[in-house]
Amino acid sequence: MRPVKKLLKKALGLDPMANVKPLKNLVYIGSKYHGYTIPPNIIKRDSICYCIGAGEDISFDTELKVLYDAKIFIFDPMPEGKNYFVKLKEYTRNGKVMTIEGENSFTYRINSEQLDDMVYVEKGVWDEATTLRFYAPKLEDYVSHSAYLFKSSDKFIDAPVDRLSNFMKSFGHQSIDLVKMEIEGAEYTVLDTIVRDQLDVKIIVVEFDEVFHSNGLKFLYRIKKTSDELEKAGWILVHSTPMFKRTFIRQDLYQQLKASE
Repeated sequence: MRPVKKLLKKALGLDPMANVKPLKNLVYIGSKYHGYTIPPNIIKRDSICYCIGAGEDISFDTELKVLYDAKIFIFDPMPEGKNYFVKLKEYTRNGKVMTIEGENSFTYRINSEQLDDMVYVEKGVWDEATTLRFYAPKLEDYVSHSAYLFKSSDKFIDAPVDRLSNFMKSFGHQSIDLVKMEIEGAEYTVLDTIVRDQLDVKIIVVEFDEVFHSNGLKFLYRIKKTSDELEKAGWILVHSTPMFKRTFIRQDLYQQLKASE
């Protein structure tokens, strides 16, 4: 039955590799489970990068700083994210090396000065300025709260959120070089605001977290719908993992990169 299901998913455009238009020169940055694949020469010194969702792994975020000296803005209103960021700052300030242990092993290379240059925003990203309820996971060894998943949980935290375009206005950013989203299902809502607000974003990397928490296959249609909307709005899907971790690049930039291959 597996080959039949695979063929059916491809026919319906639900296969993770459907509609991917690959580029040759892509690099993987970050830890095994929380890194992303991007073109290597687009992010430069002072590029604006919004990293939405921190949790207990900001390897991708810090590597953008280490490799490119980009301007990094991390958004996460949950205590696990802020506590982890503070812990990493304490380690580096004291000259200690911090490592993610286990299969997801990663050793942070960032120094204290670079961390101090990163901006941590204790707010979440949503489609409006409001207070949103984030539900605690019921899974063991899983720390991230979610506004979209885990709604049957009786434990939650209410936290401030705002629309991405409002954050851009408050920081004085007309455009963003890269947006990373690892926000436990809320990515559907935030990606929709990027399209609706016609935001100037060069690269979007996103983990569709519902893959890991769904009871059925309806999430495949939600991922396809959102990916199709991004494509219609001018972003090209250039990379996808089997678990729907995806990289979208603005069409004009994609054409430049493709022409230079």
